[in-house]
Amino acid sequence: MRDLPGNSRLEATLVDAYRATHYRVIGTAAPFLLRVDLPSRELAACHREHAVDCSAFLTAWNPHSQPVSAQENASAQGRLATVLHGHGCVLVAALGVDPAGLWQAEQSVLALGLDLEHALAVARDFRQNALLWAGADAVPRLILLR
Repeated sequence: MRDLPGNSRLEATLVDAYRATHYRVIGTAAPFLLRVDLPSRELAACHREHAVDCSAFLTAWNPHSQPVSAQENASAQGRLATVLHGHGCVLVAALGVDPAGLWQAEQSVLALGLDLEHALAVARDFRQNALLWAGADAVPRLILLR
């Protein structure tokens, strides 16, 4: 399930864009940046603070990377928060930011305590192509869904 472009139907340029994205966690006292496959001391500290051993960086914006209206994105993001609260997650505000500035920053959440199985199910339900997930090692990994 990991980032395996050879097994993905997604275009390589889209996978590259996901890998290059700056995953910004902004809802903490000291905001921090997550990067694919790079250990994060800040994420590890966030896990410890909330007594969890995993987290997922998710959005409901732009299903299958197809832009939709601001109203549709906002509504989907609200539904995502409701679903994640139902899983008992602590949610931290986040943004997915294209460092090249070609894509609008996407409202996202860091869902603390969301295991991989549930993260995959939620992302699929919200028709996302990929998600970022970190286990106890606090290394965010890109998981491709298509």
